Amino acid sequence: MTSLRLRSSLQPVDETLIYRSGDPQDPRIGDLCVYDVQALPEAPLIIAILGVPQDIGVERNGGRVGSAAAPSAIRRALTKLTPTAFLPAMQRGDFALCDLGDIDTAGKTLEQIHDEHHDIVEQLVKRGIVPIIIGGGHDCAWPTVRALSSVGRAFGVINIDAHTDVRPLKDGRAHSGSPFRQMLDMQDSKLLSGGFVEFGIQATSASAHHIADIRHAGMHVMMLDEIRHEGVDAAWQRALGYAAASGSTYVSIDMDAFASAYAPGVSAPAADGFTPADLRPCLRHVAASGSLIALDLVEVNPTCDLDGRTAKLAAQLICDVIDGLATTRGAKS
Repeated sequence: MTSLRLRSSLQPVDETLIYRSGDPQDPRIGDLCVYDVQALPEAPLIIAILGVPQDIGVERNGGRVGSAAAPSAIRRALTKLTPTAFLPAMQRGDFALCDLGDIDTAGKTLEQIHDEHHDIVEQLVKRGIVPIIIGGGHDCAWPTVRALSSVGRAFGVINIDAHTDVRPLKDGRAHSGSPFRQMLDMQDSKLLSGGFVEFGIQATSASAHHIADIRHAGMHVMMLDEIRHEGVDAAWQRALGYAAASGSTYVSIDMDAFASAYAPGVSAPAADGFTPADLRPCLRHVAASGSLIALDLVEVNPTCDLDGRTAKLAAQLICDVIDGLATTRGAKS
């Protein structure tokens, strides 16, 4: 058995959120996910879900608060899904899926939460565990970037988003619109030169000045209209060519990258955007490439959702990533 002894306090998953069929002929993810992080099964790969239930950064940025409830809503949707695509790999022991629970955010500042987030992700990545982080606001990306730099090897980043999120700090404080500004300004960063890609940026959601700043830093901005003209698959291959060159890629998914018809429950909804069919193959591809070292899904806002539509989409994307990772491990075993 594998034991994870994390210094930061974590709140275990609320049992009422976990759906278990109890039927071996119809298992669900809730039946197969491990919730005891002190007794994980041995496996070539462990995928760890980590919730960050806070929207302090969203509030600082003037967005719609409510994303603090996202980890619970996404878990509720995720545990009901069937693991058919990757069940054989799980049964062979190619990988294990665990849920670490949530960072305990009660009474803490955003900066304290970020520090705990950094410590946990650093430990996971150093052990070869792939974290899937459920925000929370997009400020979650900043402690993940810090953690990857602390690990000490070069990495690339793809931000799937309608916005660039390179806004300046507010009164010296981070917020949901600043994580990639902080990343670009970071000293002693292990970010690969030219290894940051903004994917799906919308001209009506991003400042021309901010776009110019990113390109001036030698990084890449791929606008939504340009991606459509090139074709999503071809554009994604090009993005990976930039971000995955070091063999370590972090993918950050702001759910407002999707058109609001598919993701109405987000902090900053957009009428236009990607469809699920656009991005699901991309996520399976990067997961199966062997380069994915961390992933997050942020800005889901259950208080504004319709029939849990956005949380269900986020859960589906997590399944696609698990499927891609399982494909890679299965091919190697």
